[in-house]
Amino acid sequence: MDKDVERLLDRYERLKTSRSTWLSHWQELAEFFLPRRADFLGERAPGEKRTEKQFDGTPMLAARNLASAIDGMLKPKNQRWVTLRPADDELSRREDVRRWLQHAEDRLFDALYDPHARFVQYSAEVDLDLVVFGTGVLYVGEHVGQGRLAFRSHHLKNALIEVNEAGEVDTVFLTVRLTARQAAARYGIENLGERTREALEKDDEPDQEFTFLRVCMPRADRHRRRADAVNLPFAAIDIDVASEHKIAESGFHEFPYVVPRWETTTDEIYGRGPAMLALPDAKSLNQMGKTLLKAGHKAVDPPLLAPSDSFKSAVRTWPGGISYYDASVLATSGGRIPIQPLNTGAHMPLGREMQNDIREQIWNAFFRNILNLPSQGPQMTATEIIERKQEFVRVIGPVFGRLEADYTGPLVERAFSVLFRAGAFGEAPPEIADGGLRFEYVSPISKAHKLIEVGALSKTSLDLQPVIGVAPQVTDNFDHDRIARDVAEANGMPLDWLTDATKVEATRGERTQAMAAEKTAADAERLLDGAVKAQTLDPKLLKSVLPV
Repeated sequence: MDKDVERLLDRYERLKTSRSTWLSHWQELAEFFLPRRADFLGERAPGEKRTEKQFDGTPMLAARNLASAIDGMLKPKNQRWVTLRPADDELSRREDVRRWLQHAEDRLFDALYDPHARFVQYSAEVDLDLVVFGTGVLYVGEHVGQGRLAFRSHHLKNALIEVNEAGEVDTVFLTVRLTARQAAARYGIENLGERTREALEKDDEPDQEFTFLRVCMPRADRHRRRADAVNLPFAAIDIDVASEHKIAESGFHEFPYVVPRWETTTDEIYGRGPAMLALPDAKSLNQMGKTLLKAGHKAVDPPLLAPSDSFKSAVRTWPGGISYYDASVLATSGGRIPIQPLNTGAHMPLGREMQNDIREQIWNAFFRNILNLPSQGPQMTATEIIERKQEFVRVIGPVFGRLEADYTGPLVERAFSVLFRAGAFGEAPPEIADGGLRFEYVSPISKAHKLIEVGALSKTSLDLQPVIGVAPQVTDNFDHDRIARDVAEANGMPLDWLTDATKVEATRGERTQAMAAEKTAADAERLLDGAVKAQTLDPKLLKSVLPV
């Protein structure tokens, strides 16, 4: 066996062992919050029911709503959530640079939301994994020879990750189960291991399943001046596990897997999500739902009490059923019919109230009370709105800050690099092509900061009204042009609608010249009128005020 393959398989087994404690935790989370992923501890048949243990849908709804909020706030399809900027701000004044950046930005978003890329579908799966399990795995690649992006999400049960010295995920081990026939179609018969080829050659075994391993990690030993696949910065090695055979080796310019983690604990590689915080409440709520369902059933169709010797036949409780009892029993029972419902003493309203309290705690664990930020209305003052938005930034800011760094940031940079190498953006200005580019992300936190600033402007203007009435010159302290642009941006107005600053200056210069010319003409006309009225048409005066 190849020494490299042996070393990688040993490393794979060590990583599996260290991850084993997470599997039972993820299985429990999936059963309550994401049942379709509840196969960490065993295989589930396709089409098998996954919600047989559920008695309340609140945990699943809360997870889905937060995942949708992440998608809508971090990467909304209906607006640009990342902007390309030159590293040197002075370059943004150049028309050729601005045009190229706008073109590249348009092409980037077209490629991301190309239906064939399946970015929307697979990133949505990662969002759910992120809020439930705390970790998601998304592949960002390209359709070979087509210059288009290709995305794929991976089930966490099939993924093993490792981090570098900086705490960044730079190694992924992924397993996939394929039949011998599928493996031959994917890798080629000649590249398969001995056991897989043998199964393929037997008539009754081509559909036997085998495990294949894809390892992606930094390549330590490479020729940096060579750009072939086996010398790229990140290695990609495919292994036939059963045969302990290396199928193929290739590489990537950048790490192709985006592995966002909600939050991490010291000495832990895998993340922890909001569902872990809500798990005890989800268990309680599920048990409450089961208990209240039984209690409601008893209340609507209660158990019956009847003397054992009073009925001539079995008690028939179905609609239209007739039960015959001994009439002589009436004398001993005080004339009451011997059958009566059993009062269990259940307190349904109290149970419902407790259930609603637990539901609210689960929703709060998934940030519903923070994400439902109130809009301005008569019931809230401007100061109260600013305070609520500041609270939003304080609570949710760290979360979305981490997601920008671990999720949208690596995703966009990898996608941009793939498209740039494919020539999708055309020839870039030299200053940009040499790495002089940065990405600015339009997150809910940056929006909230802008709205807080706009609110502060309104409050400041209101507070200064008495002073401005007495001393209008105090407005000279404000940069009105910058305020106008920042307010427009905060309110979501497209920046393309704003006139370039250099054009604004030129327009103002032309307006100043025109106003000066008009003033000169008006002064000349006024002097001429005065001279006519005074009948003192001095030739020297006429020469000084009339145009030559």
